[in-house]
Amino acid sequence: MVFMPNRSAPDYLFEEAERCFRRSRTNLKMRFELEARGNILMVRAVELDIKLRKSANDNYTVSTRGDDGGPAI
Repeated sequence: MVFMPNRSAPDYLFEEAERCFRRSRTNLKMRFELEARGNILMVRAVELDIKLRKSANDNYTVSTRGDDGGPAI
């Protein structure tokens, strides 16, 4: 699958993890490896999503404050 710019990176990682989980059910030889890769991708997706949300929240709070720390007018 090609990375598409209109989707977020966490969404892409989540979809790839889901793909690994689905394949692990059909390919018994690779089951444990695919499940492990899916788990790693899922953890990375959650970590990245948390970082992006925190960064967006920090940017919002900085932009809404005035020079004196009060609300911007």
